[in-house]
Amino acid sequence: MWQIEEFHFLRISYKSMVDWQDNMDLLRCNESFYHQPRYDHVLVATEGRFFFAQLLSLFRVQADARSHSLALIRVYGRLPGSIRRKDKELGLHRVRVKNSPYAIIALESIVRGALLVEDADVQGDYFVVDTVDGDMFLRMATLSL
Repeated sequence: MWQIEEFHFLRISYKSMVDWQDNMDLLRCNESFYHQPRYDHVLVATEGRFFFAQLLSLFRVQADARSHSLALIRVYGRLPGSIRRKDKELGLHRVRVKNSPYAIIALESIVRGALLVEDADVQGDYFVVDTVDGDMFLRMATLSL
């Protein structure tokens, strides 16, 4: 027998690259969070590669005695071609919604929450805010997106 349970809140624990202490992100995926939609962004690691994504739905699938916690996400990737000169000079990390943007991942592949801000000039482009904390700053310095 199959059973699917949807949920809207997720706690993710990760080791900070700053001091190697355990930290926690509280992530939300809700169409009405205080009467406003809220779909947080995350950093994901699958098969040795990292990418950013937006949580669209969180759910648990129960199949007989097995349980799988999954997320439906919108995937962001690096822009094709070389990095814009202005972005490079300012130290900005720009990502864009991919052509086939939807995927289902295991919750275990979520590394941590992330702050992405949409570019006001280019619809569909987002900037990764790596100055939100020291851990994200250090992670962005080591990631090859």
